[in-house]
Amino acid sequence: MEQRDDELIQELTIRFDQSRKAFSDLSVVNRKLVEMNRRLEQSEALKSNFLSNIRNEINNPLNAIIGLASELAAMEQAGGEAAKMASLICSEACNLDFQLRNIFLAAELEAGEVDPHISHVNVAAVVREVVEAFRYSAARKSVDIELEPPYAVPPLFATDAEKLQVIIANLLANALEFSRAGGVVTVFMGGDAAGQLVCAVCDSGIGIAEDDKERIFDRFVQLESGTTRSHRGHGLGLSITKALTDLLQGTISVDSMPGQGTLVTVTLPSNSIAADENIFAEGGNLFFFDEMSEK
Repeated sequence: MEQRDDELIQELTIRFDQSRKAFSDLSVVNRKLVEMNRRLEQSEALKSNFLSNIRNEINNPLNAIIGLASELAAMEQAGGEAAKMASLICSEACNLDFQLRNIFLAAELEAGEVDPHISHVNVAAVVREVVEAFRYSAARKSVDIELEPPYAVPPLFATDAEKLQVIIANLLANALEFSRAGGVVTVFMGGDAAGQLVCAVCDSGIGIAEDDKERIFDRFVQLESGTTRSHRGHGLGLSITKALTDLLQGTISVDSMPGQGTLVTVTLPSNSIAADENIFAEGGNLFFFDEMSEK
C-alpha cells in the first residue's frame, strides 16, 4: 500500500514539474508576444508619421509649382509660347499631384487610417472644381467634358467633401483615359427619390467586358498589362473609389459593353452630423463656424 502511495506521489511530482515547465514556457511566449505587439505598434506609428511627413514634403513644393505655373500662364498673352509651356507644366504637375494623392490614400486605406469627416457640402462646387481641374488634360486628348446641371440636389448635402472630390476625380480621370479622341465625357449629379446623392460619369470609350466588371475594382489590377499597354495608370483609382464609397455607406455600379463606352454611377446616402457641429465645405475646403463668428 505504501509503495502505491509513493508511486502516486512520484507521478504527481512529475506532473507538477511538467506543469511548472509548461507554465514557464507559456510565460516566455507571452512576454515575446507582448514585445512583438509593442514593436508592431511602434512600426505602425512610424509608418503613419512617415506617410504624413512625406505627403507634406511632396505636396507643399508641388502645390507651389502648380500655383506659379497658373500665375505665369495667366500673365502671358493668350496663345504665347510661354503661356502654352506654363499650362503644360501646370497640367503635368496637377496630374502628378492627383497620382500621389491616390498613392498616399491607398496606403492610408490599407493601414485602416481613413475615417469619414461629414460636413454640409456644396456638391455643385465640388463637381465644378474637379471638372475644371481636368479641362486641360481633356483638351490634350481632344475630349470634351460636359457637366450636366444638378437635378433635385439640395444646396448643401451631408457627406465627406474631400472623399467625394476624390471619388469624382478618379471616375473622371478613368473616363478620360479610356476615351477616344473626339469623344465626350458627361458628368451628372443629381438626387434620387430616397434623398441620396447620385454622381455618374459616362464616356464613349472602349468599354468593359462583362467578365471584367468586378476585376476593375481590385487594387493594382489593370485590364491591360505588360510594357506595351496603351493606357497609363497604376490600378488604384477605381479600387480607391470603391473603398471610399463603401466607407460612406454608398453603392457603385458599372454599365458598359465593349466598344460602347462606360457609365459608372456612385450613390451616396446623406450622413448625419452632430447637433453641436456647424461645418460647411465649399469645394474640397472645410469652413468651421462657431457662435463667435455669428456675432
